[in-house]
Amino acid sequence: MLIGSKLPPDHVDRTFFSSGRAAFSYLVGQVVKPRKVYLPTFTCWSLVAAMERRFPEITLEFYPVARDLTCQYPKYVDKGDLLVFIHYFGYENKTPLPECEGTLLEDWSHSYLSQISHSRHYVFGSYRKIMKVVDGGFINHYFNPIYEKSRKLDSWLRLASKDWRDVREAENMIDRDWQIADISSQSLAILLSANDDLIRQRRQKNEAFLKAGLKIGSPLIEYRPQECPLLHNRLLSSQEERDSLRAYLAAKGVFTSIQWPTHPTVKRLSCDIADTVWLEAHILSIPVSHDYGLNDMEYIVRCTDAWLRCGK
Repeated sequence: MLIGSKLPPDHVDRTFFSSGRAAFSYLVGQVVKPRKVYLPTFTCWSLVAAMERRFPEITLEFYPVARDLTCQYPKYVDKGDLLVFIHYFGYENKTPLPECEGTLLEDWSHSYLSQISHSRHYVFGSYRKIMKVVDGGFINHYFNPIYEKSRKLDSWLRLASKDWRDVREAENMIDRDWQIADISSQSLAILLSANDDLIRQRRQKNEAFLKAGLKIGSPLIEYRPQECPLLHNRLLSSQEERDSLRAYLAAKGVFTSIQWPTHPTVKRLSCDIADTVWLEAHILSIPVSHDYGLNDMEYIVRCTDAWLRCGK
């Protein structure tokens, strides 16, 4: 037995990164090193862009996602292949996973505050989807990466932002240029001080209020008690109706989003995208952030009621 003052440092079973796409790219490029990657047709552009920018030599394929968010996985994931699946909007993905000799990669970007169990292999995600942090991604496993050099100008702009236009430009900056870097001290401090239970409860209450109060369309997801909603996604009868309501809400100071425009590479490589394109045309994503209270949700409902009275 040796006793001394210089000891190896402790570590936790989580590795931090500057973004979810950085965590994803580290797993693909440094850990799994697959021959082929399967992504869902219904997905954020960041994963597709990461594959195209970092790994053009790896075969990329897409599997279809239905309107109810069930996934049509390939029947078998071969050794040396990687399949990514997403827990959409904080909702636990219940589609049975395929037989797999390769690697399964679980995207928790929307759901790390949902109380759901890990499936297998690796879990990664982004913190910026739910938390008010300037950067941050994670892998639920200990690694010791040598991070790439980064000036983190998008993070600097978020911290210096005066209004939403600065934040939007910071998002554009990270889409144009990003590195596999570490999380910032500001973001880590916020994550460590956050009350996860309170955040989950506030989001659940906001989502439930909109689900019960909105008289337009229908909810995309029926959340379970253990799940933390990312957004309240509403399905409208047509794209024209959706776009009309979206413009009306924006004029009233309520800014919504569309999940997601279909990436051109998805259209080029996948022939089974009918439901993905349908979702893009019919979804209206309404904020339910824990920064808002039920009075804010009531205002959203009143605005949609006024839109209905105006005859859409």
